[in-house]
Amino acid sequence: MRPDRFQPLLISAAQSIPGVTATTLADAGNTTYPYGVSIQSGGKASRWQIVATSAPGDRFDQPEPEPVLGDKPAAPGQATATEGTPAHLKAALAEAVLAADPGEIAAVDLYSRRAEPPKTGHGMTLVFHDASKIYLNHV
Repeated sequence: MRPDRFQPLLISAAQSIPGVTATTLADAGNTTYPYGVSIQSGGKASRWQIVATSAPGDRFDQPEPEPVLGDKPAAPGQATATEGTPAHLKAALAEAVLAADPGEIAAVDLYSRRAEPPKTGHGMTLVFHDASKIYLNHV
């Protein structure tokens, strides 16, 4: 899945979470990143950058190939962190994206559940059945 198709899926999924509103980073006035979302929850705003690794053989100068569908992974579980914080949103976003996904996502890796989380802190990697990846990073 390419970022230009994932971004609207993420916004729609985020808006399905009670008390959450979402828009593109560009619409929120942040043009630092080409793809990303700004999320309002619990009276707080957070920004999430979308970065991708394309599927093998995928060329961005060509139309995106048909989606590869497969079994959905298990949801990572409900958030236990304080509502509106990046830690809470990360888990809630993973749940919402998986619910909205038509079957393209093969795995979800929440950074906080790794033995050694990356310096980005909050975020996740979504692996798709076509072997592409989306990295959703709190910025």
